[in-house]
Formats: sequence, structure tokens, C-alpha cells
Amino acid sequence: MKREIFLYAILGLTLFLLPHHTKAAELIVNGGFETGNFTGWTAVNSANGFRPWTISGSNHGGGFTPAPVAVTPIQGNFSAWQGIAVFAPGGGTYTLSQDVTLPAAQTASFFWQDRFQSNLTGFCGGTSGVVCGTQTYRVQILNTSNVVLQTVYTVANNPGQNTDTGWRGHNFTLTPFAGQTIRIRFSTVATGNGDGPGQLDVDGVSVQSPAVPTAATVSVSGQVLTNEGMGISRTTVTLTDGAGIVRSATTNSFGFYRFDDIRAGETYILTVNNKRYLFTESPRAVSVQENVSNLNFVASP
Repeated sequence: MKREIFLYAILGLTLFLLPHHTKAAELIVNGGFETGNFTGWTAVNSANGFRPWTISGSNHGGGFTPAPVAVTPIQGNFSAWQGIAVFAPGGGTYTLSQDVTLPAAQTASFFWQDRFQSNLTGFCGGTSGVVCGTQTYRVQILNTSNVVLQTVYTVANNPGQNTDTGWRGHNFTLTPFAGQTIRIRFSTVATGNGDGPGQLDVDGVSVQSPAVPTAATVSVSGQVLTNEGMGISRTTVTLTDGAGIVRSATTNSFGFYRFDDIRAGETYILTVNNKRYLFTESPRAVSVQENVSNLNFVASP
């Protein structure tokens, strides 16, 4: 270190001009549920509910036509899920929440992945004798007194409808709540007795608060492949930052893509779109601290 200071002095450089980079801090505990339990989370189930909040691996839930079908976690080995139906007058609510303290005067970004399924055609209405209500899934920001500060995302399934969103990736800026302790809550509400069945899966929850990087930029690159290892050309790859700014790249004839001038110290959502192929790992949340290569996407068989 002394030798480096001496060399800077000879060159007439000052150390305080050197860039300083701070890595992003992850504020969510057990966001991927990889502990196999609800460590860090508070799960509340409705009385007389269908299926309570559970942590499971591949091929869980489902068993109905056309929905819900069995689900496999979008990343890692586990995801959190519950069955949306209530067998009690007036319906009921399920919630999964975690409190997060955001640093003051810093940016913060909230990322998660989910899949919402609901069946309001096969088991209520018609000749079933069950009056259909509505099943609604919400992602909300609350204070610690359970006052809703903002509803971030909502999906509703109404009588006579079926819904299956598939896995979706989301991001939302929490910067307006800097310096506060907030409660991130996933909830489902069934308004009628016997509504459903339905199923909600949650995975890859992340809240990151990086210090603003000082001119550090890196690259993100990889390849889009068939399940046989062949590159897929003319495929669109999008990269979305925590502020919702989207960039896109198109793969070359060998399936390679690349993004340059990406700010280090942030988490991005990458999504692959091709009319012919589906990709189970898309969308994918990636924390970028330095140059990232070999970030590959392989098409489903």
C-alpha cells in the first residue's frame, strides 16, 4: 500500500480522485425461501382456508383443470405458495409479509417474481349452488401499523373467469420511502365462500439499497440457446433497472447478446422473448457488481 501511495505521489495524482464503489446491500431476509422455511417472513392464513402458506420445491400444488396447475420455483430450489379458496361465509385473506428498514438518503429497489392462478368457472356458479365472488392478489407497501402506503401490483379474477399469469418478474422503486421502516406484503383475498381454487407463488424477493455508483460501468453478456445447445439468433433480450428503464439487445447469428455501460451495484431484471421458444429462467433478477459474462438462457424442451 505504501508503494502505491508513493507511485501516485510521483505521478502527481491524488488518492481522493480514485473512484470508490459500494456494493448493493440486500435488505430482505430469505427472499428466495432457500432455507426451506419462513425465516424472516410472517405468514398469516385465512380461517377455514384451502391450502395454507407453504415452502415447497418442484411440482407443487395444482391438480385442477384448467387452473391451478402444478408449479416449479422460478429460481433456486424453493418458492412460497398458498391455495386461494376459503370455505367460510364472507371469504377470507392470506398474507405474507416482511418489515424492511430503508437507509435514509439512498435509493432502494424492490424486486420479486410471482405466479397467480385462479379458477372461477369449474367450482362456483352455474349449477354448483355456490355463488362466485372475486379472487384478488395484491402487492402492497405498508407502515408497521398496517396502513397501506401504496399498492404496487394487483391482479383480480372475477366470476366466470380463469386466470394463469405464468411466472412474471417485477421491480419497483422504494426511494420515496427512504429512512422509513416499511412492511412489504403479498396478499390474496377471496370474497365468497368456496371461491376457487386458486394458487399464488412468490419467489426471488429482493430489496436492495446501493450507494450511488461513481461512474462505474460494466458489461452484461451471454448467449441464448436451444435445449440442445445451439445458439438462437434474432431473439430480443431486455434489461430493466430499478427505475423501470428498459434497454434491449438482439442476439446475433450465434445467439450472443451484450449490454455495455451498465451501472455496477444494482440489480436488473433480464427477460428473453422469442416467438418460437419459451425460457423457464426468464425473467431473471441479476445483481451486477462487476462484468457479467456467460449469463445464458436455455429454451425449454
